[in-house]
This record gives sequence, structure tokens and C-alpha cells, in this order.
Amino acid sequence: MLRYCTYCQKDYDFTPREVSGREPLICPQCGKEIPKNSRNPKQGTEAEKSEESIGKAASVVFHLAYIFFIAMGILGIAGYYLGIQGLLWGTVAASVVVYFIQCLTHTTSFPLGVVLLPLGAIAGFFIFKGVHGIGLGIHIVFAIRHLIRDVFYRFIFWILSKVGA
Repeated sequence: MLRYCTYCQKDYDFTPREVSGREPLICPQCGKEIPKNSRNPKQGTEAEKSEESIGKAASVVFHLAYIFFIAMGILGIAGYYLGIQGLLWGTVAASVVVYFIQCLTHTTSFPLGVVLLPLGAIAGFFIFKGVHGIGLGIHIVFAIRHLIRDVFYRFIFWILSKVGA
């Protein structure tokens, strides 16, 4: 395990047993004691950069997961009105499959969707008078739910900013 001597400004390799042992680590060159958790400052900035890039990637993934259903809803609604049935049904399939997986793994934040999605499909069938209305009804339910969620969250954050929390 590499440990850094601040006096020599060099890295030295020690066995894990030496690092975890009771005896202090001694620099082989200058003879001074090396802290057991010492790291080269240059390696620290590289580690910070890699941690930052991992954090940014995770942020992108979480953001995409957050906007997935609203994006699918908007695309599906556009597909319905533009007459692109493949887009409508492809986004319906993707949304329903992902929602079903979330329900099975108990990770959904929309448990009421089990009731509202079939109701939206039935309402879409009768209101829009056709099978394509089923897909539109499902997307409208997802879109409304996520718009309400976003407005609700923004309201909570607005209140918290006013309170000073």
C-alpha cells in the first residue's frame, strides 16, 4: 500500500500488515514517521476528479429516471396527434414495462397508478373513440401525475426556501 512521506515528498510501498499494525510506519529514506493514512496530494486531486465524474454520471442517470415517464408521455401524446402509431405504442410499451418492473421491485413512487392507469386507458378508449385512445389515456395519466408531482415538489422547496431550512 502506497503511503506518502511529507518530508521526502515521495511515495513508499508498505505491506497491508505494516499499515494496519501497531508499529508506526518509518520512511526508508529520511527515517521520519509516516502517518498510516497519508496519501500523495497529487493522487488526491486525481481521485477527486474521478469521484466527481462518477457523481456527474450518477446525476445524469437519476435525472433521466426522474423524467422518464413524463418524456415518454409527451412523446406518446405527440405520436397520437401526429398519427405516428409506432411512437404511441412504443412509448406505451416502454412506460408500462418500466412501471410494471417498478411495481414488482417495490420501487415505484406511484402506487396509485395500478388503479389510475387502467382507468385512464378505459377513459381514453371511450373519449377518443378507438383503440389508440387507450395509449393516449395511459400517457395522459403518466403526464398528469408527473406534472402534479413536479408542481408539488417545487411548492415544497419554495416553502423550505422561505422558512430558511
